[in-house]
Amino acid sequence: MQNCNTCIPELDTNNNLILLANDTLKKFHILQVQYNMALFQSWYGAISSISFSKQITGKDIQDKIRSTFDAELKNNLMKKEFSNSLSELVKSYVKFAKSSYMGSYNRHLEKCETIYEDMMEPIRDYINRTPSEVIQMEGRFEIHHYKTSSPQKFKTPILIVGSLINRYYILDLVPETSVIRYFHELGFDVYATDWRIPITNEQGMSLESYAHDYLENAVEKVREITKSPNVTLFGYCWGGILSLMYSALHPETVRNLVLHATPTDFNKSLTVLESWINNIDIKKFVDVFGNIPSSFLNIAFWLRNPFEAFAKPFFYFSQPRTLNEIVQFLAVEFWLYDSVPIIGKAFEQIIEDIYKKNLLIQNKMMLGTNHIDLRKVTMPLLNIVGTNDDLVSAESSRTVSEIISSQDKKTIEFPTGHVGLCISKSAHKKLWPQVGKWLMDHSA
Repeated sequence: MQNCNTCIPELDTNNNLILLANDTLKKFHILQVQYNMALFQSWYGAISSISFSKQITGKDIQDKIRSTFDAELKNNLMKKEFSNSLSELVKSYVKFAKSSYMGSYNRHLEKCETIYEDMMEPIRDYINRTPSEVIQMEGRFEIHHYKTSSPQKFKTPILIVGSLINRYYILDLVPETSVIRYFHELGFDVYATDWRIPITNEQGMSLESYAHDYLENAVEKVREITKSPNVTLFGYCWGGILSLMYSALHPETVRNLVLHATPTDFNKSLTVLESWINNIDIKKFVDVFGNIPSSFLNIAFWLRNPFEAFAKPFFYFSQPRTLNEIVQFLAVEFWLYDSVPIIGKAFEQIIEDIYKKNLLIQNKMMLGTNHIDLRKVTMPLLNIVGTNDDLVSAESSRTVSEIISSQDKKTIEFPTGHVGLCISKSAHKKLWPQVGKWLMDHSA
């Protein structure tokens, strides 16, 4: 009789897991039907938009189909019904994950990723990259100091602050389109943050820790090495958010602030991913998984436009390509999915306070006990905006120039996307010379 009694809790647990699993599968099926319908409607709309004539070329048809499909799919995926279904699926999955100890499995997977990271680092971080000296900081955080034979003309160093989502090396992807090398050619001393893969015991690290323990220490280290009283902070995407907050707290150590594809205002036009994240309970997700798995981010990126992910190689290789172009294409694809887990607490703060409540642009953001008042940003500002960016809308990036107190501020808008701002030929021909001139004019 005693044995039967001890079996009952286990039986109840198994039944509960089965119910949760079935609920998750049911919600997944609902979302799958809605998603397939969105793809079908978008594809039908794209095909219907073509009007054939003698003047139209195959490339015209291709471009029209792609642009119309992208616009139609964005509208369909941002509908309230789809966002609600996605939110319900995530909620159900989190409940199942909590009961089945998948959070513990995720933490074990992070340890494996860390081992993989250490093995791949010599290949990923040095092949085709600008040579750099690695400066070890607190924890696994590092600073790269890039080496160059070009004469240094400016005392003010540039510290590039990368996003927390993708790896820092997008600005040094291949030699032909390396922003780092371009800055060296202009005569700058260049450094960059490398957040690396977080470890399990860092999951409670807050956004305040990133700004103080990491970024503030990085600025101080660069100032110590260069003997410069201040630095130029160059923030890419979420790295721009960190740079902006740091500049509001420590304007005396920042000579110039460059924001590159940086989201700041979420009362403006939302992207697909932003509309999805608004409906998801991030706190419960973080409570179960600790850090945000890189697979979660990659799936979200892929879902926002799977047609582009599948068709991109066919479109790209529809015409002859040089070896350098092929290498760059493969390098970009590798970088896109070389996402790292994001420390859960910091991710939760960014989503809840900046994305959902829009506190940063309203000057209501708190970083620990520090109030972030963007009106205290007084140094020269250069704001680089991609008008075709589907990850960070141009509207979201523009507003910051209206809020800060800087008298010397400039916005450069360029017709390309999030990655195109960094590595496209047109950007390196037309955009980066403008950025370089601005930096030279504003550096000692």
